[in-house]
Amino acid sequence: MSMTTYEMARVLEQLEDTPEKIMFGKLLSELGSQSGERIRSAAKQVPLPVLRDMVYQFQQVIDSRKGELVESLAKEIAEQGISVDDLKTYLESK
Repeated sequence: MSMTTYEMARVLEQLEDTPEKIMFGKLLSELGSQSGERIRSAAKQVPLPVLRDMVYQFQQVIDSRKGELVESLAKEIAEQGISVDDLKTYLESK
């Protein structure tokens, strides 16, 4: 029986930090370190509906993790002594 990417993602979420989830994350990291050409070549071997589902799932993760970047930037800016008002003034002037 074949699982869709979405079904696989739900199962992996339920597994928390199991070896399977860790290995899947490592596999995705390794894929991400490949050249664009190799990624495109591999993606051409995946059925289009599955590929679309994967892209959708990745976009969901990207959207959910935007807050991490904002929090990190805010902390870095605060550590450098830049206030929220200073940042607002700068952004409004651009």
